[in-house]
Amino acid sequence: MIKALLKKQFLELFSVFLRGKDGKRVSGGKATLYIVLYALLILTVVGYSSMFALGLGFTYFQNPDTAWAYFGMGAIAAVTLSIIGSVFMTYNSLYLAKDNEFLLSLPVPSWKLLFVRLFGVWFSGFAWESLVLLPFYVIFYIMAPGLVTALGVVFQILLWIGLSFVILFMTAILGWLIAKAATHMGRYKTLIIVVLFLAGFIGYMALISQLQNGIMTLFEDPEAVAGGLGAFVPAYAFGKGCLGSPLEGIIFFLVSAILFVLVYWVLTISFNKILLTNNKGKAITSDKRQDKQKSVNGTLIKREFKHYFSNAMYILNSSLGYIFLPIIGILAVVNRDAIQVALTNFAASGTAAPEDMAMAMALIKLLSPMAVFLAVTFLAGTSVITAPSISLEGKKIALLQSFPIHMKQVLWSKIEFHCLIALPFTIPSVILIGIGLSLEVLDIIALALLSAAIIFFFGVFGLACNLKHPMLNWTNENVALKQSASVLLCILIAFVAPIAFILFYLFVLGAHFPTFAYLFIVAFIFGLVSWLILIWLNTKGAEKFQYLS
Repeated sequence: MIKALLKKQFLELFSVFLRGKDGKRVSGGKATLYIVLYALLILTVVGYSSMFALGLGFTYFQNPDTAWAYFGMGAIAAVTLSIIGSVFMTYNSLYLAKDNEFLLSLPVPSWKLLFVRLFGVWFSGFAWESLVLLPFYVIFYIMAPGLVTALGVVFQILLWIGLSFVILFMTAILGWLIAKAATHMGRYKTLIIVVLFLAGFIGYMALISQLQNGIMTLFEDPEAVAGGLGAFVPAYAFGKGCLGSPLEGIIFFLVSAILFVLVYWVLTISFNKILLTNNKGKAITSDKRQDKQKSVNGTLIKREFKHYFSNAMYILNSSLGYIFLPIIGILAVVNRDAIQVALTNFAASGTAAPEDMAMAMALIKLLSPMAVFLAVTFLAGTSVITAPSISLEGKKIALLQSFPIHMKQVLWSKIEFHCLIALPFTIPSVILIGIGLSLEVLDIIALALLSAAIIFFFGVFGLACNLKHPMLNWTNENVALKQSASVLLCILIAFVAPIAFILFYLFVLGAHFPTFAYLFIVAFIFGLVSWLILIWLNTKGAEKFQYLS
């Protein structure tokens, strides 16, 4: 039974390359796209880890007494990335997965289910940890062969596994706290999660902006950093163990194993209670006995609103760009003078003659609307509400298909809902950004029109892509949100399309063609393509949706 459950768990983990739980392979092109994107992600993480390890190696391998800090900081980096990458998986797959109650109804001991769920969480954390830690090991062998010992290699392997137990312990606790909080938030759960995420994101960005001095200290004063890090016993023990110190290595591994046993024991006691906790919040009652009759379109849009605001991950994965656009617009207006000074200084840098500076300012004026176009397209392409909307219907799609209405009304309601969410955030923000950059009035009008065309385009394009590549056999909505081919295609278009349009303007039309006129043409092109896709959605697309299963 454990073998079958593990197979199911791995199918869920790698469902991006499969179609749901049945194990059937997806089309070759779609699988290739996923492989390329995930390979890029892995290469990015490994690349940054390698550069960080190289910088630390040049600094901390000079003195054998501080070499342990190299591994200590590598462990901290691995734990941080693993928790960020795994904690929400823990929250969803371990505690609040959709099929938990079904599995508990089977004649399977709950400890087996717990073991399989924990193994999935452990594997995710171990994979993230390895992307950071293995480059540290490799660079250590290359840069400091004199510090390599047989006992050190053995402990590096043991502590690599032991650190994954520590990550599992921390993610299990954090995931439990998130799940526990989610079951007591009631009707405001989605709002609270979104606010907490945004607060954490803003805090993270503020922390990153202050890290420059700290990073410089890592390399300018390694002895001081190592001395301060030595007070953090786990990092010190991990670092010394990787260098072959048996006492610290054994203590770290034993403590990590105890943490694993502890978390498994605690969850064994309370697992059934956690899984069966009602996470829907308190029921909302009303004294009204009759509801006002609504039109079909109004009812369908209301249904989209209820689904959208019931899932915080839906909001964060499909609307984060629209949340930050108004912030960017307000900051652009507030700092209008500072922006102009910065642009002037940038134009003046490296130019001595007044005519060169005038030419540089003219180029900046030419490129500013294009930069806004690029930013809006990227944010809109990464915030397409319709891209996962059909997949999110899941098994409920049969209910929609049974309604006595034409399926093109259902599809149109999804597009309209996307525009209702996106346009009120985008258009005013683009106008504010244009004012902050001191753009010409015609440029601002053209950008506003183009932004509306882009929003509508991604609404119909994302829906058409999701209709062609739906993912209905999920056990958790986050699978449809994060592993959808339609979402990835929208992101790809958001990268490629604006760059292609901008390069065509710069190298083909030249600076003599008015910017606002070109933006009007691009808006027309987006509108024309959207109209053609909409025709398909209203005919063959609606027919395909009617029989989708």
